[in-house]
Amino acid sequence: MFMLTLALRLGMTLQDLRERMSAEEMFLWRAYNEESPLSDARGDIQASIIAASTLQAQGAKVTPMDLLPKWKPEIGCPAEETPEEGEELFKAFLMASAEGE
Repeated sequence: MFMLTLALRLGMTLQDLRERMSAEEMFLWRAYNEESPLSDARGDIQASIIAASTLQAQGAKVTPMDLLPKWKPEIGCPAEETPEEGEELFKAFLMASAEGE
């Protein structure tokens, strides 16, 4: 995931990144990412803190954690459907549509 984030931040494709960046520079970027994350996670946290503060000032009982976007299902929580199930449903829909024509 780190490589994708770095490529996005630098405006490069993964292939460009691999071809143009030395292993030493990649190592330095990885170390920098440990200290100051390159991803948008920090922005989400900052926005949730500001939003929670604004809502709390108006009397709402919320925490910044309540306002963080949920990008992935939480561990232990079953997803509504797995990607395989969705793929099978889509294939069935396409087959039914083709037979109806």
